[in-house]
Amino acid sequence: MKRLLVPVDFSPRAEEALKVAAQIARKTGATIYLLHLIDLPSDEVGMFHDGVPTGPAALILMQNAREKFKELLDKDYLRDIQVEDYVDFNKPFEGISDYAKEKNVDLIVMGSHGLSDIQSFFVGSNTEKVVRTSEIPVLVIKKPVENFDLKNVVFASNFQEDICPLCFQKMTSFLKLYEPTVHLLRVNTQTGFMATYESEELINNFIKKINEAYPPEKITKNIYDDYSVQEGIFHFADKVGADLIALSTHGRQGILHFLQNSIAEDVVNKAEKNILTVKMPNK
Repeated sequence: MKRLLVPVDFSPRAEEALKVAAQIARKTGATIYLLHLIDLPSDEVGMFHDGVPTGPAALILMQNAREKFKELLDKDYLRDIQVEDYVDFNKPFEGISDYAKEKNVDLIVMGSHGLSDIQSFFVGSNTEKVVRTSEIPVLVIKKPVENFDLKNVVFASNFQEDICPLCFQKMTSFLKLYEPTVHLLRVNTQTGFMATYESEELINNFIKKINEAYPPEKITKNIYDDYSVQEGIFHFADKVGADLIALSTHGRQGILHFLQNSIAEDVVNKAEKNILTVKMPNK
């Protein structure tokens, strides 16, 4: 966990994500890559040979971003942490994905405004795309965290996907920093009912496949009945006092495999707890 990418729009929620990233960086010695993206029509942005933008709108926005970066970099919580800041002209989703690959980052840490501010840089299709398509784990910070720590994590799945264990293994390098208890959760609903012994068999097979990826004494097996998968995740997370909800996403189909599309958006947008996601690799 040596490279952390933090997309910022200079909103309070984005700064909360940066504060969490700073705590992770202090724990691991990681470098933080701050990225601010300016989305302008292509006819308003030109570039000199040295990469300096041309056009009045582009120059003003670039200057404003640099001034705000300077304010951020002066924050006490970033003292003695290696930080590199970048401003680029690109669409949010494409820019975040490109920089994540270019910098070979281990974790993307993003702020989220939930559903209350639909004009936010991170809300809507851009957030959904990053969370849904990133094979790099994405940590979505939903609320301020003064002292970021993980004692209880809920990993929710239907445990029917053969490649689901690979998603969990991609999360373990992050989880092992804190060694929380990981509560494996399958939610049973009327429409997706499965007998207890069948659910237990799926979870047991999952545990066998993750082998020694995570200490077995730190794993619990749970089957929870509720009216919907979304409600079941939230209610169970509250029950165990979870610090984090972990989910595997199902790539460009735009769904968590065991969720309908609308519920998947609700899990990411409506959850009050912080969320960790990673995309299932292609078969």
